Amino acid sequence: MTDEMLPLAEKNKNEAGAENVEFLKGTIEDISLSGGSVDVVISNCVINLSTDKPADLAEMFRVLAPGGRIGASDVVAEDPLTPEERAERGSYVGCIAGALSKTEYLDGLAKAGFTGASVEFTHEPADRMHAAIIRATKPTN
Repeated sequence: MTDEMLPLAEKNKNEAGAENVEFLKGTIEDISLSGGSVDVVISNCVINLSTDKPADLAEMFRVLAPGGRIGASDVVAEDPLTPEERAERGSYVGCIAGALSKTEYLDGLAKAGFTGASVEFTHEPADRMHAAIIRATKPTN
């Protein structure tokens, strides 16, 4: 979230009467919230831009309360694409080069502790590269 986006988000929140929403500026690798303090983490196409994706997933897991969930949109590669092939496609869409494959995403979510993970492809902006919706849950126990 950029500095310019924060006032607009607050304005929209106030106009909608949403009282249980808070917008914070920060990085996904170091969320300025205490552990177990939120019910839902959303991310809009930033995980693929990060250089430390395991830290991103672990940090989202840390801040979620038991039973909490994530909902992310991101760019995800089909499994057969190598990192080199993903980088080649990076010139087509800037965020593609850092995209995880579907299996890498699911494995990373499981390693962070998430359950019920899914990666749903929505459309294909470049050959074997997809916009996707990622969902997962923090176990209750």
